Amino acid sequence: MSRTEIVLLYESTEERAAFEEARDILSQMGISFREETLPSQPMLSALKNVVDAIGNSACIWAAGRSAYLLPVLAASLTNQQPLVVLPCPKDDISLFYLESIFDLVRGYPIAFTRPHDAQAAALLAVHSLAGRHPSYADLLHAYLHKRHLQPV
Repeated sequence: MSRTEIVLLYESTEERAAFEEARDILSQMGISFREETLPSQPMLSALKNVVDAIGNSACIWAAGRSAYLLPVLAASLTNQQPLVVLPCPKDDISLFYLESIFDLVRGYPIAFTRPHDAQAAALLAVHSLAGRHPSYADLLHAYLHKRHLQPV
C-alpha cells in the first residue's frame, strides 16, 4: 500500500477545509492519500492533467463552487477510478444548484454523500478499494469496530 490510494480533490480553501475529518480517518487507517487542486480557470488541458494525476486512485471530490466541472470529470474517469462526491453547499452555492448538476451524471459510477459528510466520503472511498484488495476491507472493518466501541 505504498502508492497513493485516494486523491482528495478540491478547488477552493472552503472545499479543502471540508476534508478535515476524511484526512483524520485515512491517517488512522494508514491509507495513503494526496491532495489535488482543480484549476480555478479550467481549460481542457488542465482538467486532463488532473485526471491523469488521479490515475487509478479512488477520488473524493469536495464539490462546491467547482461542481460545474462534474460532467466533464465524470466522463473522463474510468470505472477503475472510483469517484465519491462530497457536496459542499454554502450561501452562494445552494444544495438545489448542486443537486441539479448531480442529476446530469446519472448513470455514471459515482457515489454521493450528504452535504459536508467527510466521514461517509472517506469510508466509501476505502470501501471501493476493498474490491482491489481484501486488506482494505480488513482496515475498514477494524475502523468501524473500533469506532462502534468508543463512547460517544
